[in-house]
Amino acid sequence: MKRRKKRAQSLVEMAMVAPLLIMMLVSVVDFGRAAYDYATLSAAVREGAREAAMSGNPRMSDADVVNAIQKYAIGLSLSAAPCINGVHTGFPWPPSTPPLVAPNTGIIYIVSGSSSSPTVNAPGGQAPAPVTGSCAAVNPAYGGRYPLTIKVAYNFQTLTPFVQQFLGSNTVILFVASTVTTEY
Repeated sequence: MKRRKKRAQSLVEMAMVAPLLIMMLVSVVDFGRAAYDYATLSAAVREGAREAAMSGNPRMSDADVVNAIQKYAIGLSLSAAPCINGVHTGFPWPPSTPPLVAPNTGIIYIVSGSSSSPTVNAPGGQAPAPVTGSCAAVNPAYGGRYPLTIKVAYNFQTLTPFVQQFLGSNTVILFVASTVTTEY
């Protein structure tokens, strides 16, 4: 008779603890996904920055850099920003307001690497362009050494409500940047 009571007690204890254990397991999966996405974005942005600094004939353009980032961002959805070379009213990083993109997608920017060279904001193969709407003028790094920064803002969405409550929202914006010096 005692044996039957112990089995029932264990069943009740497991029923009480199981939801917590399952939520912890799924939370670990969420944090693992976030770490993977950040590491993948970081590697992809470094490759895009390396592509932007490459010399040769023809020199790389914004599209080449975006393609390189998308190629190395395995499993992540990334696209070029509407104003890929920044906006003419200034470009704070990270932006004070998160980018408005769908969950689990990101946007790519190619901008000046420092305030000392605010006019250079594109790789050497990009065609120059004047200010268009809210977009900054496109000023390629033709000759010389200019810092060029590749930036990605990625809207990571968690899977579990537990993590969403812990973080305060169901999305986390991951910011990744890499700066290179052009040597054309």
